[in-house]
Amino acid sequence: MREKIVIKNGSVLLPDGLKRTDIEMSGGIISKVDPSIPVGSDSLEIDAAGKFIIPGFIDIHTNGIAGFDLTLGVYDDTKDTFNSDEQLYLSGLDVALRKFAETGVTRALLTSLASPVANLRKVFQYVERYRHAFHGQPWVDVLEGLYIEGTFMKDPEYRGAHNPDYFHEPSISLFDELQSAAAGLIKAVNVVPEWGAPAFELIKYLTAKGIVCAAGHTGASGDQYSQAISDGTRLAIHFPNGPTGSSVKPFDSGGAVESVLRADDVSVELIADGYHVDKAYIMDIIKRKGYDNVAVITDSMFPTLLEGLDRFSMLGVDGKISAGGEYLQIADRGNALFGSTLTMDKAFSNILNWLTSSMEGVWYRVHAPLSFEEAMSKASAMCSRNPARILGIFEPKTAKDEKEMSHYTGSIEVGKCADVVIADISGNEGNRRVKIERVLVKGRPV
Repeated sequence: MREKIVIKNGSVLLPDGLKRTDIEMSGGIISKVDPSIPVGSDSLEIDAAGKFIIPGFIDIHTNGIAGFDLTLGVYDDTKDTFNSDEQLYLSGLDVALRKFAETGVTRALLTSLASPVANLRKVFQYVERYRHAFHGQPWVDVLEGLYIEGTFMKDPEYRGAHNPDYFHEPSISLFDELQSAAAGLIKAVNVVPEWGAPAFELIKYLTAKGIVCAAGHTGASGDQYSQAISDGTRLAIHFPNGPTGSSVKPFDSGGAVESVLRADDVSVELIADGYHVDKAYIMDIIKRKGYDNVAVITDSMFPTLLEGLDRFSMLGVDGKISAGGEYLQIADRGNALFGSTLTMDKAFSNILNWLTSSMEGVWYRVHAPLSFEEAMSKASAMCSRNPARILGIFEPKTAKDEKEMSHYTGSIEVGKCADVVIADISGNEGNRRVKIERVLVKGRPV
C-alpha cells in the first residue's frame, strides 16, 4: 500500500463551506488541504472530479445491519432464530462493519437491547475479541464503541421493542460488570430518570468517567428529567419517539419532551427516515434545538440491507417489515415501530432534501429553504460533527490532547483522522440523491 493518498479535483466540504481543493492523507490523518497538491511516486491518486468529499458519517445509535444484531448475533431466516456461536458472531460483526462503511459510516456505536445480563456479558466479550481477531481490516476501526440502551429502562409502557423482563434498576456494580466484559468499550448508557436516586447516582458516576449519559424510552416527569440533566444527562434518545413522555399540563414541569426542548446543553438523536418522526416535526425540532444540538442516527436493526424478510422475532417480541421495507413494526400493535432500516447515506440525503425545501412545520408555520451549500454544511454537522462532539472525539480539550489530534474526527481538517466519504450527489433542490462512491476509514480505502 502506498504511503499517501491524494484526492484531487473534488468539491470538499470544509468547516467554512464547500471548496474546490485537493486533500492529502498520510499515516491515517489528513496531512494537507490545498488547491494543488502534487502526486508523487509514493502516492495513490483518486480523481474525484464532479464529486463531493465530505466527512465520514458517525452513527451513534445502531443495533445492527445485514443480518447481524449486537445483542443476539446472526439471524437465521430458515429458523427465525439468532445464532450467537462465537465464530459466527465474529464473522457477522465483520460483515456488519463493512456494510456500515459502504454506506459512508466511519464510526459507529453498536447498541444493545434489553437482554439477560449473562448474554450481554458474553456478546460484549465477543466484540472485544473481534477487535483483535480481525485487526488489520480497515472497517474494524468503524467500531467506536458500545451503547447500552435497554438495561436500565423501567416502565413497560415505554418499552418500545425492548422486553421489560430484562429491565434492571440502575446499578454502578452492574455497569462495572458490563464495562469489564466490554474491556472499556461502553461509551454511552441510557439511564431513565424515573428510577429516582439510583438513576441519579449512576448518571453522576458515568459522567465522572466521561461516558455519555442518555435518556429515552422514558415516562419521567419534567422535574425528574431536569434533575438527570443537572447530574450529567446530555443526550435524548431517538427524540421524541421511543416513546418519550410528554405533558402539556403545568404540573411537574411537564414531561421529558418539554425538558429536552428547554435544555440548551442536551442534544437530541433524530431518526431521519420520515417515519419514526414526521419530517415536519424533525424540522421543528431542529429549529428549536439548533443545528449544533442534533445528531442524526439510524437506529437500524438487523433486517437493514437484508432481502427477503417479512416477519421475525427478537427476545420474545414479534416484528415485521413495513409494506415498502422502509421501517420495522411491532407485529399486532398498530403503528408501533420496532426499529428502522435506515442507512446513514439515506439519512444524509433526507436531511439535505428537507433543508433545501420550503416546508410547513407543526409548531412553526414554515421552514424556508437553505441554499445547497448551507444545507450541505448543516446536514454534515448533524451526521458527522455533532455525533463526534457528543462522543468527545471532535476536538481536543487540553494542550495534552492536541498532541493526539489524529484521534479526532467529524470534519475535514489538517491533523484530524482521515475519515472521508466521496459521494456523487445528483438531482435538484429538494430531490437530491446521494450515492456513496468511495469511503476511507483512517485514510484506508474500504
